[in-house]
Amino acid sequence: MRTVQKLALLYLFAVVLVFWGYQIGRYEVFPFVYLQRLADFTAGHTLGADTTVVEKLANDAGLTPTRFLWAYPDRAASQTRPLQLDGLKARRQSPRLYLAPADHSGYRVIFGALDFEDALWGGLLLGPAGEALHTWQLSTNHLPGNLYRDEMKDLYGVHLSSDGSVIFSQQESGGGIVKVDACGHILWNLEGHFHHTISPTDHSTFWTFAGAQEDFDHILVEVDSQTGAIIRRIDMADVRRANPLLYIFNLQKNDDVADISHGNDIEPLPVSLAGDFPMFSPGSLLLSYRTQNLVFVLNPQTLEVEWWRIGPWDKQHDPDWEPGGLVTVFSNNEKAKRPFSDIVAIDPVSFATRLLLDGSAYDFYSSINGDHQLTPYGTRMVTSSTQGWAFEVNPEGEVVFSFLNIYASETSKALHLSEAMRLAPNYFDEEFWKSCTGQ
Repeated sequence: MRTVQKLALLYLFAVVLVFWGYQIGRYEVFPFVYLQRLADFTAGHTLGADTTVVEKLANDAGLTPTRFLWAYPDRAASQTRPLQLDGLKARRQSPRLYLAPADHSGYRVIFGALDFEDALWGGLLLGPAGEALHTWQLSTNHLPGNLYRDEMKDLYGVHLSSDGSVIFSQQESGGGIVKVDACGHILWNLEGHFHHTISPTDHSTFWTFAGAQEDFDHILVEVDSQTGAIIRRIDMADVRRANPLLYIFNLQKNDDVADISHGNDIEPLPVSLAGDFPMFSPGSLLLSYRTQNLVFVLNPQTLEVEWWRIGPWDKQHDPDWEPGGLVTVFSNNEKAKRPFSDIVAIDPVSFATRLLLDGSAYDFYSSINGDHQLTPYGTRMVTSSTQGWAFEVNPEGEVVFSFLNIYASETSKALHLSEAMRLAPNYFDEEFWKSCTGQ
């Protein structure tokens, strides 16, 4: 009888375990968070997936930022000089900089893993001659709801305003979206999970993705830049229902794929460029779904998908509206049989495409992340995130600026970069220069 009772108890215990396991996975009850953290540690939590367990431990203990170290090509260090920058940790070497004599105008801004004494992530403002003028130290470590140390999260979405304030998020860290002033003081914090982009509109708002990156139907949210309040939500499930004869979102729907769609950018069409895109309305949203190699335009009022294209890019990032009616895309080429990334342009009317920047000519390759900007000077700034390198080329294809976020030259390793941009001389308000820049 005792044997039967023991078997019955064992069976009941097994049933309870199965039921509890289902509840953990379905409703994220205890100990879901701890299991998720263990899985993130093992997998690398977005970055650092190729590092060893020992390297992960060293990173997460704050000893060496191995999750964010990348090999850089010799080309990236060519002609560069050390940049004098205060406040960096002693463990890293000084960043290196090249600036062509004819391109000493405007400002350049770098965001990424700069490895300051008090924060792994931050921003750097460079003057016309490449001198360091101001820095921002960016962290969500101390915020309510934060789940991970900064050493385990990517500074993915970031926007710099003319008053020197910065809005940023750190890739589903639970720390939410944060706005700090030019001095680094928190102005507001929107708690929750957000990812990939902070994309400003013409109306003091910005768009981003809410929820989990792995969700098939993303939630697009528009946020008030002044208050941090969410003023609009668009559920992509509603977009699919509003376009019943369009099957582009299901092309690679596979429950075995971790991130089925992987939305990574939302770019609203600015009024200043609306005349170049008469088939769309100001405020139309240009979106990128990385997993499906899909770029499409969404009308946020009607939820109509007004235009779409799959390829000729691979695992792309950062589609932009550009003068002349072109959409330009950073083609990461992660799965392509080509060890370089490219910048590709497409005419949304004719679907004609051309290669704007051939990565093989510059030895640049960013398997993930990556950004590009057509600057006010007609040059193009490229952020090769997984080389820790940002460079700028003129219309003739010559490199006029290069920033290498070098960590250790003896191992040719650089720290991750999030975004680089070039700004006009009048970009910043006078109040910014009076605040805490030392000007």
